Amino acid sequence: MKAWKRVVVLAIITATLVPTMALARKSQEDYEWKTWRTRRSYAGFNGFGGFFFGGQLYTSNALSNLADQMGVSGMKDNMVGFGGWGMAHIGGGWRIGGLGYGYMTKATGVYTDPTTSERYNRRVQLDIGGGGFVIEYSPWMIGPVNFGIGSVLGWGSATLTLHQDSGAFTWNDLANQYVGESVASENISTEILQNFAFADPYVTTRVHLLDWMAFSATVGYHLDTLQSARWQFATNDLSGNGPDLDMNQLFIRVGLVFGG
Repeated sequence: MKAWKRVVVLAIITATLVPTMALARKSQEDYEWKTWRTRRSYAGFNGFGGFFFGGQLYTSNALSNLADQMGVSGMKDNMVGFGGWGMAHIGGGWRIGGLGYGYMTKATGVYTDPTTSERYNRRVQLDIGGGGFVIEYSPWMIGPVNFGIGSVLGWGSATLTLHQDSGAFTWNDLANQYVGESVASENISTEILQNFAFADPYVTTRVHLLDWMAFSATVGYHLDTLQSARWQFATNDLSGNGPDLDMNQLFIRVGLVFGG
């Protein structure tokens, strides 16, 4: 399992468990805020867990140029995916919890060798995954609508995959490419990756559809430590710089949360 996938799995498990933690004491002042139906603690739920679909903008001239040179199309300037999160109210409108997500974008196409007329499937794929600790301040509520500000502080991984295949092959075809003298291969896959720390400051709105369910929308700005000089191939540092990848841009997440 890739490093970023392990991070996402662990973060989603944490996000699921958070609402089951011991919640803030239910004193009389805890019930100053209301939804349109029932009296609630600060801004809706004492604790919640849920899922979201998200998108992350990015730019990379190197990947765009590479996709063009490989003869593939569809490399967009945003990644999409999903994740999960959970939080518990700890008093005074403050919440803490965990979050994990995975995003992806890819470009695919069929390349025809001008010399041999052989056709090959090709793909450029970028995967991003991360997870971490969430802190949020959300004491504001107007009717069923809860507003908050917060940030995710965590760790992630970016994986870039270049792939080519002839469309028909056996296990022996693949294994024999590594046996004996090194030869040019028609079925190949190359993967480079790097880990990074990140912060995702955000503003969020949760609209309570039911006493125990709310629609969640979040917009924020991603900040990370990605560097073109830190890519690795099979745990070995690349000599020189790898492709540029700038994710210090806007993101959006929408989903449902469940709590009480």
